[in-house]
Amino acid sequence: MSKRTLTAEDLYRFAWLSNPALSPDGQWVIFERMTAKEKEDDYETQLVLARIDGEEVRDLTSAGTNNYEAVWSPDGSQVAFVSNRAYGTQVWLLPRDGGEARRLTRLRYAPSRLAWAPDGHSLYALVPVSRYPDVGEVELLDPGLSDKEVKEALDKENQEWAENPKRYGRLYYKADGVGLSRERIRQLVQIDVDTGDCRQLTREPEGVSSFAVAPDGTELVFTTNRRENPDIHWWYEDVYRLSASGGEAELLTENVVAHELAYAPDGRSLAILGHGEELYEYWSAAHTHLFVLSRQDGTLTKLTQAFPDELGDATGSDMHGQVKTQAPVWSKDGRYVYVLSARQGRCEVVRFATDGSTPLGEVVIGGDRDVYGFTSDGEAQFVITYATPTHPGRVAAVRIGEGVRPRTPRTVMDALDGKVPFFPTQETRLDRSNEWLEEVSLVDPEPFSYSSVDGWQVQGWVMKPVNCEPGRKYPVLLEIHGGPQTHYGYAMFQEMQWFAAQGYAVVYTNPRGGTSYGQEFVNAVRHHYGEADAADVLNGLDAALGQFDFLDGQRVAVTGGSYGGFMTNWLVGHTDRFFAAVTQRSISNWISFYGCSDIGPLFVESQLGVSDVIAERDRLWQMSPLAYADRITTPLLIIHSENDLRCPMEQAEQLYTTLKRRGAEVELLRIPNASHGLSRGGKPKLRLARLYAIFNFIDSHRPE
Repeated sequence: MSKRTLTAEDLYRFAWLSNPALSPDGQWVIFERMTAKEKEDDYETQLVLARIDGEEVRDLTSAGTNNYEAVWSPDGSQVAFVSNRAYGTQVWLLPRDGGEARRLTRLRYAPSRLAWAPDGHSLYALVPVSRYPDVGEVELLDPGLSDKEVKEALDKENQEWAENPKRYGRLYYKADGVGLSRERIRQLVQIDVDTGDCRQLTREPEGVSSFAVAPDGTELVFTTNRRENPDIHWWYEDVYRLSASGGEAELLTENVVAHELAYAPDGRSLAILGHGEELYEYWSAAHTHLFVLSRQDGTLTKLTQAFPDELGDATGSDMHGQVKTQAPVWSKDGRYVYVLSARQGRCEVVRFATDGSTPLGEVVIGGDRDVYGFTSDGEAQFVITYATPTHPGRVAAVRIGEGVRPRTPRTVMDALDGKVPFFPTQETRLDRSNEWLEEVSLVDPEPFSYSSVDGWQVQGWVMKPVNCEPGRKYPVLLEIHGGPQTHYGYAMFQEMQWFAAQGYAVVYTNPRGGTSYGQEFVNAVRHHYGEADAADVLNGLDAALGQFDFLDGQRVAVTGGSYGGFMTNWLVGHTDRFFAAVTQRSISNWISFYGCSDIGPLFVESQLGVSDVIAERDRLWQMSPLAYADRITTPLLIIHSENDLRCPMEQAEQLYTTLKRRGAEVELLRIPNASHGLSRGGKPKLRLARLYAIFNFIDSHRPE
């Protein structure tokens, strides 16, 4: 039977799988399954339970539309999770063997980051409280209210907040995807499993970002910012210790900007993902590192001092769903710490020996794929979630063995790796989602590499059109990723697959400034936007045209979002080689971006090297695509979300008005009720409208 081509509306058929949690006995796994709902124009997330051998897979939840943060009790008899099924968004408890879920809390504001106490009698969570005029108390809902009355009360509160003036005295008072600050900060709370009573453990002026519970239950560690000027230096997160009985927190270390924490099984050490002294050299382009802090003598050891690659997963995709940041995972014997690490478009599971004997790390699960989450029993059994270029995500059980692979150092001029098969080679599929993709003709991208400015080696991929015919040339779409500190890689993009289904070839590359190619590579774009990075993009297009004879170099269109939108704007102001361009959520004017973006000052100062926007405004203007608008002759569609606080709407308006006034061929598509992350998490109907707008504009300008 012949396969059909992918459609834009297949968005409603995808299932995005994430955040696996392995039971204490290692026999069961819970993971999240997120789907788009056409009728509701929204998303639904349910929990799925699977046996480790894959013989049983069933839905664990069905009520509510958002069920997440599943954590097993220490004895494995029940699961705590967060759900919006009733009474706002609360913590619920569910027996592993089934039955009715029991609502545990009546919190006014949604909790996050659940963790059990080792004795199983309580849970810990982060809960928002009021910041001003002083750090407030956890607010509870009246137990006498019905579900309907709770909803009405919360809706009324939201409406009153939206309709009233907001007054701020802080530099950063808004956040993309969240909106204007409601002056709430998360505090650490202990929840009694029998009664649901809450005890607030912290009253940190800047809130708590992450925490971990000691294996013996006697203490917790958490991250917060107590620096002198946290509004300006908001990236600092120091590690503090707190007794489980409460009291004053004790500073453990301020020598690492900490993001994720994990206790060793014996409680004597703490694994920390964060930044050390490299932050002050590379700032927002600094690699994340793995540290171990001794609880005996306070010694802080960087296990990744010689490691050449980034930790974590920055792979771009419009198919990831609600993926949490992966925390470090200890081996049961304390010899190793496991983390995610990206290299040359792949994301793999890497381990580091705590005695320092593996400075280059050892890859234990890898290959040409994007492993974006994992859980482990601390020995050989792992459960991973991973994507490929032709699949949005699988859940699989994998047993690691002795076949580890060290990461070797490489310079920016060294050759890039070839194909890397999956390893270990044996895995057990634990999900039964996305089986409909077997009926669809998808394109497996072909990787290529090329030499660019100063001999730097750059990686790219080419996607053939579906049913590509030998000897025929096809129009080309050049895609440019955002960030710039992200990368394209071995993960699926519906957008690219759909263009291939429409008869286009797709070319995409990782120019300098992108992640997964080493610290020098990712740092190279800082202070040099529109220079060698722009050359990398064009050189990649030329290299692809030279290597793949089905690409029509006379019919090339370009698109990109965020930094990719900046680069699209920049390129059409410096070349006329594209028959059409679509710029999305873009940057056109760095001067106004500084004052309007939710991260403006920090981003401009770190990325562009400008410390005084007034004194150095001429330099900012020279790096702004708007300064070259008089050179733009390429037909241009500007797509921008009206609620984008990262690259605000005014960036699109300035470019559109300037070009329209000059008589250029330009159109503006304003997307309401959407933020910077429209392509990844916006309302489904708006995501489809965006896809159709990109294609229709490009295809209507395509030369025959």
